[in-house]
Amino acid sequence: MSHSSEKKKLGIGILGYSIGKAHAYGWQDLSRYFYPTKLAPKLVALAGRSKDNVQLEADRFGIERTYSNWEDLVKDKEVDVFDNCAPPSLHLEPVIAAAEAGKQLVCEKPLATNARDAKTMLDAAERAKVKHMTGFNYRFLPAVTFARKLIKDGTLGKIHYFKGAYLNFNGGFDDPNYPIKWLHKSETAGYGALADLGSHAIDLARFLVGEVASVSGASETFIEERPVEGTSNKEKVDVDDTTIACMRFRDGALGLFESSWLTSGRIDYLRFEVYGTMGTIRFNLERLNELEVFIKDERADLAGFRRVPVVGKDHPYMKKFWTNQGIGFAWQYSFTNELNHYVECLAEEKPLGPIGATFYDGYRAMQILDAIAESNRSEKWVRVPAE
Repeated sequence: MSHSSEKKKLGIGILGYSIGKAHAYGWQDLSRYFYPTKLAPKLVALAGRSKDNVQLEADRFGIERTYSNWEDLVKDKEVDVFDNCAPPSLHLEPVIAAAEAGKQLVCEKPLATNARDAKTMLDAAERAKVKHMTGFNYRFLPAVTFARKLIKDGTLGKIHYFKGAYLNFNGGFDDPNYPIKWLHKSETAGYGALADLGSHAIDLARFLVGEVASVSGASETFIEERPVEGTSNKEKVDVDDTTIACMRFRDGALGLFESSWLTSGRIDYLRFEVYGTMGTIRFNLERLNELEVFIKDERADLAGFRRVPVVGKDHPYMKKFWTNQGIGFAWQYSFTNELNHYVECLAEEKPLGPIGATFYDGYRAMQILDAIAESNRSEKWVRVPAE
């Protein structure tokens, strides 16, 4: 019997066509790199606000059906997995409805606009006993997974300091004349750079170092109003452009955090540094195939960082990729790895964590974001809830 005839089709329905394109690519590509798979993902439906844009992306990816609202997508009997790539304000209600309909769940980050809604989504998924994943795709870059391995196997010793940042200019947000988007409104985005960018850096802090106990943060909106596209009007921006924070981890480590979309020259600067008693690692998404590593040894004349290309066959995921001869690993493959991990866990009925981010991880990240925002308001240290 052929591999293809053994596979059970897994119908995928995507809500949203912006980051939804990256998800669509990942769903289609995983069957190529991880062939043969036990389940065969198939894009069957796409929903979104603009009929023309939905049809354009459906044609691009060969998606069979299109919808103008999420309710019809959730009702589609061929949709087994509901993949929510809409803005955060459209996460809560559709995800709960999909869970109650028995759909497996994938939801982009940030999981919600606040921790309360994130917890409601988590509870709904747990009640329905469906598989749930938050879209923290950067966990699935080989260099990031390798960094976690070095930390968890004790190579760096006891971790005492983490420094994380996600800085860019989001294609023009540093320009005051850049039109206002849903990202600039708390009603649709929750927070600004803190949520859109910072949620990734916060997740990596938890993924690499552990739970955050308390935070002291500060936020600022530097461009207070932006033009409304196609008009002479302007609207108020009520989210942060830049947020910074100090962090205390539960195990005693300290941390620094930065997020900003006004940092000209930073294309996609997701950066972390992890310092331990026996060594240090540094990563920069703009050089995503590399990990800078310093391990203490007895030869002072060789002290310093070495730049490790994480593209060899012995590195995480690279045995499956055609690029494992040193050619490199591309950004979009993080979605391929992430969604394949989800499919494997679904097929084998095994836990998604600790490598994959569940709704619990999305909820914990939102608790930290909420605490940073509260610290900015109160100008005091704020404890992150234990659970």
